[in-house]
Amino acid sequence: MTDVYHQDENQIIEMALAGFSKEDLEIQVKENKISISYEGEPWRGEDRPTRRIARRSFSKTFVDYNNTLDLSKTQAVFENGLLIVTIPQIEEKQAVQIEIK
Repeated sequence: MTDVYHQDENQIIEMALAGFSKEDLEIQVKENKISISYEGEPWRGEDRPTRRIARRSFSKTFVDYNNTLDLSKTQAVFENGLLIVTIPQIEEKQAVQIEIK
């Protein structure tokens, strides 16, 4: 499950990823996109936990169509199966008055 919302001056992406660890996940920023993915094999044999949580490869990409987010300052926290990605908005640039000489 994924939720995307604004909080204060940030864009927040929350992903419920039970059964994963932070070492399993990859977050990549390129141009105006942020991708969250896991590439790996499902559990098999003795590695399989007693719980029946599906663990498959996935990739989700989020696009900043309006170029209003500072993707280079993205922060991520993974705790208790919940990944929280915080992306700050780009500070609004103030207009500059140009003197004509």
